[in-house]
Amino acid sequence: MALAFKSTLRGYSAYLEKPERQILRSLFSDVLTLLGGVSPADEPLAEDKPKFMDRFRPARDTAHLPQTPTTEDSAETGSPTDAAFWDLVGSLTEDNVQVDLTDPAVQRLLPEARSGEDADAGSAQFRDLAQDNIRQDKIADLQRSYALLQSPSLMLNEREAEAFGRALNQVRLVLSSRLNIEHEEDAERVHKIDSVDQATDVERYMALLYNFVSWLQETLMQALIGDLS
Repeated sequence: MALAFKSTLRGYSAYLEKPERQILRSLFSDVLTLLGGVSPADEPLAEDKPKFMDRFRPARDTAHLPQTPTTEDSAETGSPTDAAFWDLVGSLTEDNVQVDLTDPAVQRLLPEARSGEDADAGSAQFRDLAQDNIRQDKIADLQRSYALLQSPSLMLNEREAEAFGRALNQVRLVLSSRLNIEHEEDAERVHKIDSVDQATDVERYMALLYNFVSWLQETLMQALIGDLS
């Protein structure tokens, strides 16, 4: 049972059981592969031990999923775990990577900067100048978020929460591509899959994952926005 993100005095808190963290790690890893990145080395996930107050969260704060078998600046200004994190993943990207820019999911992750008559003329130059930086930023968010899933009780500072939200959005973009979500009626079709019992095939299971990731991201965004109001 996942518990929604909420803003606390210590940071942005959520609770994810081990199967849910395994699923999210797998999704982050899949998107990293699409972008030519590498997942951090796996460490055994901590066992589920809900904190006392988490046991009394209201039902609206919960969700269920089926079980399934520039780094120096960041290290200086982030949380106490940042330095160790960047030591771990700082060298996990390849210099010579092949990203399939014809994959519709990759196109959603790395959209063109131009449209219309100038699109073809500008796209190659844009990729050369900006696309790799965008890709590296997305890889860094995914790697950081992958590492943050070690413990069932997440407590994120603002920078970690923002990176985690961006990583969740990347997963949503890929899943929306695989589910062919193009129009409002497509989204409505996917949103109807809201229980484990409905996940009877691959597409429905992906729909369930999409809805779970969307729910988790929404609760995180609400917590972040709430602190700004």
